[in-house]
Amino acid sequence: MAAYTFSSSDGKTYKRNLHGFEALCNSYGLHDFLLALTGSAEVQLRDESRIAVSQDTFASCLRAAWIQLRHRIPAVALRTVYQPEDASWTALYDVPAGSDDIDTWVAQTLVWRETKIDCLEHDLDEKWEFTRGEYPLRLIASPVEVSTGRYMLSFSGPHGMFDGRMSMILLNELVGSLNDQIFKAMPVDLESIKWGEETARLASAGSVLTGLDMDSVPEPASTQTEEFVPFLPPSVENQVRTHDVTMRHVVFDNARTAALREKCRAHHTTITIAMDAIFAVAHVETILANAAVVGGAHYDSTVEAYTNAVHWFMPLSCKDQRPTWPSSSSINHPEGTTLFGTDGFPLQAKLETFRKAVGFSVDTKTFNSCDQESFWSSIIPHMATTHAAPQKNHAAYVHREREKQAICKSFNPSLMMVKSPIGSSIGHLEGLGLFTKYAPGSSSPTQVPRVLFRAHVSGPTMTNLYWQYDSKLNCSLLAAAKWNSPSEMDRMEKTLRKWFDIAIGDKSE
Repeated sequence: MAAYTFSSSDGKTYKRNLHGFEALCNSYGLHDFLLALTGSAEVQLRDESRIAVSQDTFASCLRAAWIQLRHRIPAVALRTVYQPEDASWTALYDVPAGSDDIDTWVAQTLVWRETKIDCLEHDLDEKWEFTRGEYPLRLIASPVEVSTGRYMLSFSGPHGMFDGRMSMILLNELVGSLNDQIFKAMPVDLESIKWGEETARLASAGSVLTGLDMDSVPEPASTQTEEFVPFLPPSVENQVRTHDVTMRHVVFDNARTAALREKCRAHHTTITIAMDAIFAVAHVETILANAAVVGGAHYDSTVEAYTNAVHWFMPLSCKDQRPTWPSSSSINHPEGTTLFGTDGFPLQAKLETFRKAVGFSVDTKTFNSCDQESFWSSIIPHMATTHAAPQKNHAAYVHREREKQAICKSFNPSLMMVKSPIGSSIGHLEGLGLFTKYAPGSSSPTQVPRVLFRAHVSGPTMTNLYWQYDSKLNCSLLAAAKWNSPSEMDRMEKTLRKWFDIAIGDKSE
């Protein structure tokens, strides 16, 4: 366990090994930056008179905020080293010896863009080295509309260094610091920072933070009672592409989001279960519809896989484990917390439930979708049961972390070459206390109009990152452009919207 807790022999450089999912996600990144994450917040900065702050003011305030954030949450300044001989990762933190060290770190991690980037996929084309002691995390500042003080702030890097929820926690801290500096509520005095004391906030790996002895947690009993036959349809390569990733940002308006929340309350379920159910049936229907368009042998192979499969399979569903830890459960803890606190586990459901829902006719290639009542009486209970199946206590989490650590030695990207869905619920951001002072409609001159999540995917999987902000439910649909054409992504968005409307009983179309 000691290897996964930060220590130093000289008081200058601290190090620990990465463990479990954080290590595996970094190993994913060895292969074309697989699953690298970008969490973004658009911010509008204005003074007391509601006049946009100048670019120079923004630049100086952001630099100060970034340095202040390093002192408060030093994990943003970790370096990483990969040891290929045993597929292990080491995280390093260097205590700054003076302003020159800080200037070097800022120069390598704070990225300024001169022009607006309109394409959401642009960030996902960028990659950088992070295996030989480089800083893996970057803070990217991009102009949106300088005349009104609008900029996009993004945390980006290998997924093992931070997770989606933490990206918003960090951005919330930065926006608060920017606001305080502009209104001189709490100016940043960089000269008064005492470097070295921040090392107390370098957190251990998640398995250690559970409080369990990670080496003595017993193996869980096997619960597999039947043969696993998942629906794994074939893929067709998309020959025409301009970016690595194709993305659709799907926003459900206030009324639709409120309607889904009300339905969830009435049926005693969660937004996560409802959205995973909507995503599941929409994904199954889209695969069949896309195969029908391609036709020929591809359609026949897809139908054969669909007909013979027993299970719907999501290889990766995610849960934030940080709130369950006895200590170091948040950045406000005296010992800080890890920036990656995600637990990942597969979900396995009965495909027959979704077959009945989509009502696909192999002969006519048409769909006879179930109605709202069937959705809530059949699909939702089944998805709730599916979510409840994986154990999520500390012992089960530590066991999964051990499994993921072992996978690092044998991971091959070909394992991700399946046309399966991946889902991750980031959460209700205002409910988590994030951007509450700066959400649209607040009285503050500083505003955060929108947030975004993006991930670099390279296989045929369809990834859905979803969250609630400003009374709207957002979905970031992400797929590798090599395996998903723009028209296929359009069909996925259309079908997702269709099933959302079925769930809330909206028949207007």
